[in-house]
Amino acid sequence: MKTILAAMTIFGLTACIGSGENSTVETNGYDVIPHMIGKDLLGEDRAIPDSFEGQLNIVIFAFERKQQANVDTWIPHAEAFEEESDLIQFYEIPLIYEMNAFMRGWVNNGMRSGIPSEKARERTITVYTNRNKFFNLMNMDKDNIYILLANADGEILWSTSGDATPEKIQLLQEAIADNL
Repeated sequence: MKTILAAMTIFGLTACIGSGENSTVETNGYDVIPHMIGKDLLGEDRAIPDSFEGQLNIVIFAFERKQQANVDTWIPHAEAFEEESDLIQFYEIPLIYEMNAFMRGWVNNGMRSGIPSEKARERTITVYTNRNKFFNLMNMDKDNIYILLANADGEILWSTSGDATPEKIQLLQEAIADNL
């Protein structure tokens, strides 16, 4: 009974969201973000890249929990670009290996409970998929985060990896200016 009450307390504070699904990774072509289905932390199913709302979209892919510190180096800059123009949107995409519905729900709700901001919950889209297929299609690996600038169709216009640096921020700013 104590376990049930503890779980109800933890999840009751933030309201639960569903588990989502294990998604396939479907190539959209060279230099295009693959089609996948995820769930944002408000509980809405989101098709990637179809649900990108910006003319330009800053997209950060992370693969391990410990990489949140790396993602955090980009957040203030991505938010600033988003605030500067209604044509720019920012998304965080944790890409997690496939797992059963119970575990997906547990992970989704754990992430949700750690993010109080509605805006951050909306922009965070968790995808459970065959990561090896994604890594092969995107020429990425689990040991790094990747930052992409993509158009509304998911075409990749610019990319880098790792923590934000003044040089990378400048390059992103130039890529945004070149594509607006």
